[in-house]
Amino acid sequence: MLTRRRFAALAATTVSAATLGLSTGRAFGQEKRNGKLHLRFAIAPLRPTPAITVKEFEPMFRYLAEQLDATYELVSPESWAAISVAMMNGHVDVGWLGPWGYVLAYHRAGTEVIATAKYRGKPFYRAIIEGRPGLSIKEFPKDAKGMKLSLSDQGNTSGWLIPYAYLVKSGVDPKEFFQLREGATFGNNVSMIQQGLIDLGSNMDRGRNGMIEAGEMDPSKVSVYWTSDDLPNDGICVPRGFDPVLKQKIRDILVGLSEEKAQSLMGSGYNGFVPAAHKDYGIIEEAGRLTGKLRT
Repeated sequence: MLTRRRFAALAATTVSAATLGLSTGRAFGQEKRNGKLHLRFAIAPLRPTPAITVKEFEPMFRYLAEQLDATYELVSPESWAAISVAMMNGHVDVGWLGPWGYVLAYHRAGTEVIATAKYRGKPFYRAIIEGRPGLSIKEFPKDAKGMKLSLSDQGNTSGWLIPYAYLVKSGVDPKEFFQLREGATFGNNVSMIQQGLIDLGSNMDRGRNGMIEAGEMDPSKVSVYWTSDDLPNDGICVPRGFDPVLKQKIRDILVGLSEEKAQSLMGSGYNGFVPAAHKDYGIIEEAGRLTGKLRT
């Protein structure tokens, strides 16, 4: 399984199909197994662990494969960055990528987004900074100087990119302003907050809701101190050069799901997809440029 720290520096990283646990078929193009289409699916770590993510979302990928009369395999790495690297390297046919991972893959390898996930009926979500209750923070980041802040890996949209860009835009150098650590999962951040090991940690609103509903977070022990503007939700993506007919079929199947059917196939709160295009992710590109990670 991939480690989150290994992919903190996305540009310098390569990911093999074997590392992800995927088949080592053709890097690009559609593989056949016993005369059937075989698809390599990957999903970003939406839940506290890859195992929980796969358990909750595999029914959706199984349904998609069945509709296409295809066999499939599904993985969920521990790092948000890892999945976009794997797609850029041609080891994933259809990927559920975080917005930042998609934008990086688009600029570096021509990865295409075809649909955006809906959460509670909306194709957008928000990044949040959570922390121990009772902190004397009326205005973030102004009142949080010197506190212990934990962000996620640098491939994570709401866990790293958006809060980091907001801090930079606010005139703050995160490494100087906070006792900063990077590379934690959302689950790690929540756990450390609840144990009193850190003051503040990044998360996303849909992740917070999911953890509360699953009993993985006590909301009385984790308060929200900052919320971002609306962000486009995760995207279903395919590599450059993907079969256009198959791409359209996948988009039609996903967008055609009713909210009730989609909810039955995905983790709590996720209930469908809308068609997507690159322009929908402009706010993510802007944040990438603010942090210096995107130089186009």
